[in-house]
Amino acid sequence: MTETFRLDQLTVSGASRGGVGTWFRVQPPGAAFDVGHGAPQLSGVDRVFLTHGHLDHAAGVPFLLSQRTLQDLGPTEIYCPEEVRGPLESFIEAGAQLEGARYEYRVHALNPGDRVPVGSGMSVEAFATDHVTASLGYHLLQTVGRLRPEYSSCTAEELTRMRSEGKEIEQQEERVWLSYAGDTGAGVFSTEPRLFAARLLLIECTFLHPQWRERAAQYGHIHFDDLRAQAKRFTNETIVLHHLSRRFAPAELRRAVESELPRLASRIRILGEEDES
Repeated sequence: MTETFRLDQLTVSGASRGGVGTWFRVQPPGAAFDVGHGAPQLSGVDRVFLTHGHLDHAAGVPFLLSQRTLQDLGPTEIYCPEEVRGPLESFIEAGAQLEGARYEYRVHALNPGDRVPVGSGMSVEAFATDHVTASLGYHLLQTVGRLRPEYSSCTAEELTRMRSEGKEIEQQEERVWLSYAGDTGAGVFSTEPRLFAARLLLIECTFLHPQWRERAAQYGHIHFDDLRAQAKRFTNETIVLHHLSRRFAPAELRRAVESELPRLASRIRILGEEDES
């Protein structure tokens, strides 16, 4: 079931279950972060950012391109880790051959630190994650103008006059609007501290209960205890927990959040809770 959540003018729709399928659509800028098995809701998206090549995140790429071809929606720009580019292109072309079609697309390889402009004042930056295969996470960055501190006491009339005189009264400030880490282990908390400052954080929580800690570490996923260990660092306005294993119910995760993360509980949304209500 698709869920939608908002933060000011930012709207995010998506679905996620560990080993089943994960995808998110973010508007603005109108981009997909992973595609699952090819959700129909993504057909209008012309930019796709893949975190890695596991099929619960990437299997839907040929289907998405097929839908966009049928609807004559134009070319699609696909961004992925450097190591994924070759196999992904082969996968896409196999789909095109099966259909006897020609897809319009370009695959762009990214490395940590690479940026892609995605709209006025917005860009997507790749960062390294902690998975068992080549993987990236993505920050959606927004550049906004802020009044320079030295003009903070000025009246509106004074500011208007200074603007008309061509005086630079604002400074550009970059903020992390959204962060999506895809599939990752707890090592990402050490290598990418900006996760804790993103206004909206999409972070996986695949495993619960002590007996699953070793499996989480072995397969590059986050265990609930990893979140608890970092609890004091989260300053995010909203935290969306997703990719929960089918071994656990979202209600179990909610109980753990309420019990062990009371300071964060009101800011945490658990993907899949709506399915149980």
